[in-house]
Amino acid sequence: MRLKSGLDSKEVNMRILTICLLVILLLLGGCSNTPQPPASDTKSGVVLPGEPPADRTWISPGKVNIGNFYPGARAEYPITIHNGADTKTSFSVTYRYPDHVGEGYVKPPLEVQDWVIIADSTPVLMPKETRDILVVLEMPKDSKVFAPKWEFWISVIDTTQVGMVVTELCSRWLVDMR
Repeated sequence: MRLKSGLDSKEVNMRILTICLLVILLLLGGCSNTPQPPASDTKSGVVLPGEPPADRTWISPGKVNIGNFYPGARAEYPITIHNGADTKTSFSVTYRYPDHVGEGYVKPPLEVQDWVIIADSTPVLMPKETRDILVVLEMPKDSKVFAPKWEFWISVIDTTQVGMVVTELCSRWLVDMR
């Protein structure tokens, strides 16, 4: 038996059954009894996923993707630095030749370091202060495209660290040429 819509009754029943199953799954998923953590719990010192800790030094983002780049182009992005120390801290923000690169990317030629401009390469942050530092990648118009995908890093080092081991935080910049 064919209905006016051109579907037979078996097809209509299957569609209704599919819709009913989807509605039931959505209702069951929305009625979970799993307790949800509070939005913030600063009294207990719990650090929730995605919430940066106030008592540790960190930078963000860990990775910057630049697409459709070309000779003569300019890309700007701020690196956020947080001073987790209880004292005023000076930092060094510099271009960094990568130790390794992501899959499909290559290390840049040495002249790329001249294309990177850091607005404040020696910021001093007060205890628990967070600040954005503008980083600019500006490729000269007469530059040759040396690879379709390349990578460099921006390094952030707490210059007040003492001892044999010094911690360096890096933001990876992945550049895709057009």
